[in-house]
Amino acid sequence: MKVALLSFHTAYNYGAALQAYALQRTVEKSGAECEYINYQNEHRAHAYDMKYHFRNSLANKNVFGAAKSLLGMPVMAARAKGFNKFYSDYLRTTEEVYRNSAEAAQLNGKYDKFIVGSDQVWNSINNGSDTAFLLDFVEDNAKKISYSSSFGVSSLDPDSATVYGNLLKQFSRLSTRESIGTQIIEDVSGRKAHLVLDPVFLIGRDEWDKIAEQKNKKNKKKYIFFYTNRQSQITDFVNTGYITNEDLHVLSTHMTPREMLNPRIKTRISMTPGEFLGEIINADLVVTASFHCLAFCIVFHKPFIAILTGDH
Repeated sequence: MKVALLSFHTAYNYGAALQAYALQRTVEKSGAECEYINYQNEHRAHAYDMKYHFRNSLANKNVFGAAKSLLGMPVMAARAKGFNKFYSDYLRTTEEVYRNSAEAAQLNGKYDKFIVGSDQVWNSINNGSDTAFLLDFVEDNAKKISYSSSFGVSSLDPDSATVYGNLLKQFSRLSTRESIGTQIIEDVSGRKAHLVLDPVFLIGRDEWDKIAEQKNKKNKKKYIFFYTNRQSQITDFVNTGYITNEDLHVLSTHMTPREMLNPRIKTRISMTPGEFLGEIINADLVVTASFHCLAFCIVFHKPFIAILTGDH
């Protein structure tokens, strides 16, 4: 059996990268041959392109946005190097790049099944309101499967609900990783969806250990790993007085000069997916608001503190 996978397989995001690998490995272990559709619509192609965002901000006379993009260029360049190597080493994709549903339709007849998921592939903000992520280009509905697909929102607006409902009705198998997702699917399509695990839980810890980059794991000092992309969370945590003898290893692009100069805080603005896993494995405690960071704490049996955001 030959299976085509569709996800955010080029994202410079730790969770997106690692779940993509896990889903591919799981399908492979079932005995199927699989590869990711190298699908990059305009929105996804520019998602991490700081030069594009810089030019776009200037064109719209957004000085603050232009400055932010300019400062982000070296950060994203460093992140791109590590992530691109990870994708090259661990993921298989089609050689041809597809930009829209019309181009992706060429894939009909080449695969026995099409699987979309996991991650927030059904979040219109992330997918660029592109219905290709609802497999609208696949002609045979019996070949359409979703695995652990997430909306990333608690509800859909009426127009989106109509579009999503019509396309979700066409899937042969539907699943999502969140209970709210099963409710959305039922509300817009009348279909019952399975609630399933995120792909990172589908492969064993031994496989993750092989990917993890663990530097200086012997004779290490105790530390707390803090992963955030929101301002103030670092200082707020430090001010709780929770840290005693531990150092704080921070992965964030939102740090104040004071935080960066604190000798107790080891800061990183970027690391490879393998280093990300290594930090979790060797930490004494993990503090984060990231779904996948928490998921790996469970995989590696690490104590964690979850920072709740939004209205949760």
